[in-house]
Amino acid sequence: MSGQPPAGGEPPPPYGGPPYGQPPYGQPPPPQHGQPVPGGWPPPQYGQPPPPQHGQPVPGGWPPPQYGQPPPPQYGQPTPPEYGQRVPAGWPPPAPQRAPELPAYPHAQPEPYHRILRTWTYRPWRVLVGILLTVGLGLVVGPLVVLLLVSVGVELFGVGSAGDLLGGIDLSGGLTPPMLLVVNLSLAVLIPVTWLAVRYLHNLRPRWLGSVRPGLRWRLLAAFFGLALLATMVSVLLASRLMPGEVTPSGTEGATQSTGTTVAFLVIILLTSPLQSAGEEYFFRGYLLQGFGALVRAPWFTLTCTSLLFAFAHGSQNLPLFVDRFFFGLVAGGLVLFTGGLEAGIAMHIVNNVVVLALAAAAGQLPQTLGTSEASWSLVAFDLGQFALFAVLVVWWSRRQKVVSRTPGPPTGDGTPPAIPTAPATPTRPTTPTTE
Repeated sequence: MSGQPPAGGEPPPPYGGPPYGQPPYGQPPPPQHGQPVPGGWPPPQYGQPPPPQHGQPVPGGWPPPQYGQPPPPQYGQPTPPEYGQRVPAGWPPPAPQRAPELPAYPHAQPEPYHRILRTWTYRPWRVLVGILLTVGLGLVVGPLVVLLLVSVGVELFGVGSAGDLLGGIDLSGGLTPPMLLVVNLSLAVLIPVTWLAVRYLHNLRPRWLGSVRPGLRWRLLAAFFGLALLATMVSVLLASRLMPGEVTPSGTEGATQSTGTTVAFLVIILLTSPLQSAGEEYFFRGYLLQGFGALVRAPWFTLTCTSLLFAFAHGSQNLPLFVDRFFFGLVAGGLVLFTGGLEAGIAMHIVNNVVVLALAAAAGQLPQTLGTSEASWSLVAFDLGQFALFAVLVVWWSRRQKVVSRTPGPPTGDGTPPAIPTAPATPTRPTTPTTE
């Protein structure tokens, strides 16, 4: 009976306390069998642990909520979906996760010039698409845009007929100053086209086409320009003494060409031939050299491929002239690899083109010079000697000045390349910062 002391001789309850079997005064009675425990937790079943205390993990594997994070789901509610799973009705979509940022330096270790495109985001398809893009934009779309712009300028300033330009450009005869301007600017367009390919396909600054520093090293370019001028003058002087007819050929064009036309040709040569020469270097010894070098590590492979393409790009020609242009590509590409930049190739190309075209324009033989498809082995021999002399001078100067030919690499100090970060699969496009 409630309130009676139990059998067995136990002492009576203290004075003023509740009877036996009753809870202390002011506290709720204990739950009966099958009723919920105070606090919302169901009574523990036979063989199951009791409900957790404050701060302990919730049954089912949910840890206690951390500061600033949402609490775990209540009893009977569904668990939140894992990242990447389909979100059920009633649950907000998970917040997108950002991919880890790539390092500010583009290479895991110092790389030579022809391996610059082997960055953290390198993929072979980027190189293949870049080659097709630069060829399409630089050799098809760009020249058409330049032709239309020059044609409009010719009509506005009244210096010629746009119909003559749109009808076609003949380099072998009937060459006019506007036609020469179209030819030079069409090749100069290759500079911004290669910049766009490097910037948006390879996530690199365009200055990485200039050198491994990155960017064109202007003092080095000025030094190489002087060396190229020295080698060219030596070659021209020797050829003019030994083969005067080969250097300054005679013809009838010089007698009929007016002084104004000659001056116009010289101005266009001085102003636009450097851009034309730099455009060819940025395309053949710049982007193509780096593209083939990213696919194949061997330097001889990329040198051979770019030199062959450079020679074939000049159109129909006999064997001596093909050898001349192929050897020019080999020397220019080899100096690019040795010095780690385009400065030597640009300097030799500018000096060679400006001197040759200026001499031809002064002699009235510019159309024949631009449209030439044949050359004698004797003249090619002088050209090869000029290229070889320039290469020797560049190697001597580069070693004396300790020219850097590799990229800086990671700023770790111990030479250990860091691990390449991997981006998790996210529903949003990962942000890839542009490397400097």
